[in-house]
Amino acid sequence: MPSRCMLLCLSLLLSTGCATSRALCPQEGGRPWHEVQSTHFRIQTNLSPEAATTTALELEKHRRALLLAWGTDFDPPGTVEVILLRNLHELSEFTQGHAAGFAGTTERGPLLVMGGNGYLLEDSPDLRIQTHELAHYLSRFVLLRQPRWLAEGLAQYLETAHIKPSTNEVVLGRANGWNLGYVREHGWLDISELWAWDQKGLMSQSEQQWHYASSWLWVHYLFNIHPERMEDFQLRLARAEDPKKAWEASFKGVQDLQGELRTYVTSGRYSVLTMPLPPVPPQVDVRPMANADVHAVRALLYLRSPGERTGEQRLENAKREVAQGLKEEPTNVNATILATLLGKDTVPMEAVRALVKAHPDNGRAWDLLASRLAAEGEVKEAEEARKRAAELLPNDANILNSLAWHYAVTQEPAKGLSAAQKAVALSPGSSSILDTYAALLFQLDRCPEALGMQRRAMDMLHERTPDAARQELNQRLQSYHAKCGGTASAVTK
Repeated sequence: MPSRCMLLCLSLLLSTGCATSRALCPQEGGRPWHEVQSTHFRIQTNLSPEAATTTALELEKHRRALLLAWGTDFDPPGTVEVILLRNLHELSEFTQGHAAGFAGTTERGPLLVMGGNGYLLEDSPDLRIQTHELAHYLSRFVLLRQPRWLAEGLAQYLETAHIKPSTNEVVLGRANGWNLGYVREHGWLDISELWAWDQKGLMSQSEQQWHYASSWLWVHYLFNIHPERMEDFQLRLARAEDPKKAWEASFKGVQDLQGELRTYVTSGRYSVLTMPLPPVPPQVDVRPMANADVHAVRALLYLRSPGERTGEQRLENAKREVAQGLKEEPTNVNATILATLLGKDTVPMEAVRALVKAHPDNGRAWDLLASRLAAEGEVKEAEEARKRAAELLPNDANILNSLAWHYAVTQEPAKGLSAAQKAVALSPGSSSILDTYAALLFQLDRCPEALGMQRRAMDMLHERTPDAARQELNQRLQSYHAKCGGTASAVTK
């Protein structure tokens, strides 16, 4: 039986461990939090500023390594959101030990979540999903149309990117061991079957695995055996050509691809691409985070983390964190936006107006006000709020898209065209943004352009896009076809 002293020591250990093993805000006994902004990443973290700065620069290197797939000069704009906790134990509060990290999206764009310093750069299979998502995000800046098999195959191809610490060289094209083992055991789908992936609905887990592994295999094989044709195929997609027609033009005259692929798998011989890593911008800004912002981060983690919690449990935890954040700072922008997303009725209009009054130069606060005004039918005031948000955040593609969609809803397409065009330029791979631009073009009777843009929107749907969203975009595409054929159809969103 343990002594009283042992029990007391255990109690002290548990109590102090609880204070240090959870990613809490400083007011609740946690470590200080900082927002670290590099050129292409915005990191919210409870790591020390020095460690967070190092990680930001490592992420910049990793991003630059992936971009080498399209040449040394390719460097698109945009910022990726990152939540970085001190260690995996802290992350397990949200994932319940089911992941060493994960990827998702927020209203700002892509989101990467990690536990520890620099884990993204290691060869952990648990964290390849983050590299996978980063590859998806970057590829959409150059490949303006992507059949699903290419999008998924290319992301998996780039998952294995590696930076040699000794030489600072990037290695692209290493074999994906899991996929290779899968196709050797189960075989692979023919390229004609992969082209049909875009039209498939829900699939079983085994069917999904087969499609993913086969897509990786085809991309890896084509890069190795037909590099010139593969480069031509990508150039055509970069010009937004129809993917199937681009494929037929690039691979015209090639005989028995399936037979070549069988030999490729059997031989196991392939080459990798090794290139020096170009320099990355060294600028990093660090600022302390408010306690309310930390609660907003925790709420987001509860909502988005993989694990066994039910939807109700996630919502309950997130609401608790947001409520605490607003208690500490009633006009905190991040906490108020999350509170609105969790339930429109939880944040009264007076609180949203107070938010804008407290933060008159915050574009996201104005965007939130615009959304609430639009929901209540205050169209003119909502328009002014949208315009103010776009003035404050002129390079935020989502804010510009919201302004453009306002004019699509009000049937004033000429007013929204400029904002839509700029949003597409800033985020050419966003289905939502392409969808908005297509709607405006449709309303302006620019039918061929609307059709082309809507097809792009369909091509760029993410693999986690719900079937209902795919169907919605497809229905609009069919309505555009009907208009081109002489039958007018309404556009709704």
